[in-house]
Amino acid sequence: MDFFIKLLRSSILVVVVVTVFSACASVDKKVENHLLKTDITGLELDKSAEPTVLYRRKNAPDISTYNRFIIDPVTIDYRDPNMKKINPEDLARMQKYFQERVQEKLKEAGHMITDQPGADTMRISFILSGIKAPSAAANVVGVLLPIAVSVGEVTVEAAFRESESNRVDAVAIDSARGNRVLNPTPWSTWADVKSIFNDWAEGIVEAASK
Repeated sequence: MDFFIKLLRSSILVVVVVTVFSACASVDKKVENHLLKTDITGLELDKSAEPTVLYRRKNAPDISTYNRFIIDPVTIDYRDPNMKKINPEDLARMQKYFQERVQEKLKEAGHMITDQPGADTMRISFILSGIKAPSAAANVVGVLLPIAVSVGEVTVEAAFRESESNRVDAVAIDSARGNRVLNPTPWSTWADVKSIFNDWAEGIVEAASK
């Protein structure tokens, strides 16, 4: 992991890519059949971030150069037909949780949340797809032992923009799932998905605070 930190030191996502997805609460999986919603014109694929798919603009400012952030409402990619099968109330709750969690963590670290573009302001947008939230019944065997039979999954596409011009400087796509072993709440239907969102929030804050 130290190797990746050194390798991505100049990247806008230096700690987001490394820290978010190394947390023990969730496990990275290969991004497969993902249809990008963000325009990546002018961005280059950075294979050093695998299994996270990372596109970034050469010589873009590091995320730590910004001290104000616009966190857009989280959207759902309904091109994924499975998203239409999930209870809309559950999706709405997860969208709200993710946005508020990132905002909350940034505020705790001393950063400002705003809705106004500015020279020192980064806009971050999240798009969700590939959500799987196992039913509590499916994991009832895990009640006695902290091992989940089935785990939650989600794919997050994140776009990082310079807010005044709305120029996209980086796009990261990551698919993650909960950890089957030592899951403190394996019978909770949305615990894994929330945990992945928490990892994202903590990684973004760590990157912004460097």
